[in-house]
Amino acid sequence: MGLPEMPGKRPSGRLVKTHRSYTVGEAARVLNVCKGTIRRYLKDGLPCLNEQRPLLILGQDLKAFLNAKRKPKQTCRIDQCFCMSCKAPRKPAFNEVEFQPTKAGRGNIRALCEVCSTVMHKAVSAFGLKALGDILTVTEVRADTRLRDGNSPSTNEHFKQDPETHA
Repeated sequence: MGLPEMPGKRPSGRLVKTHRSYTVGEAARVLNVCKGTIRRYLKDGLPCLNEQRPLLILGQDLKAFLNAKRKPKQTCRIDQCFCMSCKAPRKPAFNEVEFQPTKAGRGNIRALCEVCSTVMHKAVSAFGLKALGDILTVTEVRADTRLRDGNSPSTNEHFKQDPETHA
């Protein structure tokens, strides 16, 4: 019996051997999915050798089928961030972003989605920031200083007071 598939996880064909043939059970084990998932793939058009029993699935056909099912990766232009609510690249609302430097030559931008007003984030380089500044309004935000980096240490004023007695 194959392992139950994880919700939201797509099977990866990385472990499938191209020059090998698989039964339904073997394919399910390699992809870490149920046998029913492989049978559904067969109904959806996964080619197989079904002249004899058990039917066999060629490794190269299985890899090609999984690659064809995979959605293409969405890329963002320099003036876009990926909105997790809309599940698509979106432009910032009001054409404004905040930039917070993280280390030399790099930083993060934060903006609101123009469609749903969700906060979006994106890492950018110094070169990308210069190009972004030509298109959008960029506001630089400085990080808060840490307590240990401050000039005046915290004082413990309550230690200097006379202790109260309850007698």
